[in-house]
Amino acid sequence: MNIKTYNIIMILATMLAWLGFFIIINIFDPYQGEIVVFVLFYFVLFLAALGTLSLVGFWLRKLWNRKRGIARFMVSESFRQAIIFSSALVVALILQANRLLTWWNLLLLVLIATIVEFMILVFHHDDVKQLDN
Repeated sequence: MNIKTYNIIMILATMLAWLGFFIIINIFDPYQGEIVVFVLFYFVLFLAALGTLSLVGFWLRKLWNRKRGIARFMVSESFRQAIIFSSALVVALILQANRLLTWWNLLLLVLIATIVEFMILVFHHDDVKQLDN
C-alpha cells in the first residue's frame, strides 16, 4: 500500500470513528447507560484518538524529515506512538470517570507509557541489528 492510499484510508476511518463517538455522546445517557455503552464509548474514543494522532504524527514527521525519512518507517513510528498515547488517554479517562485519577496515578501512567516506548525501541533496535548481520 502506498502512502496516498494509507492517508485516504486513515482519514476515512478516523472520520468514521469521530462520527461514531459523537453519535454515542448524543444518543446515550451516561446516567442510564449500561456497561456496553461505556465500553463502546471508550473503544470508539480510542479509535478516533488513534487515527487522529497517527495522522498528525505522520504529517509532522513528513514535514520535519522531508528529505531523510522513509515514509513507511514514519508511518509505523507514528502509529506505534499513537497507540501508546491513545491507550494512556483512555485509561486516564476511565480512572477519572471512577474518581481514581490522582497526580501520582497520572505520573505512573506516563512512566508506564514511556517504559513501553523505550522497550519497543530497544527490542526493535536489536531486531534491526540482527537483520544487518
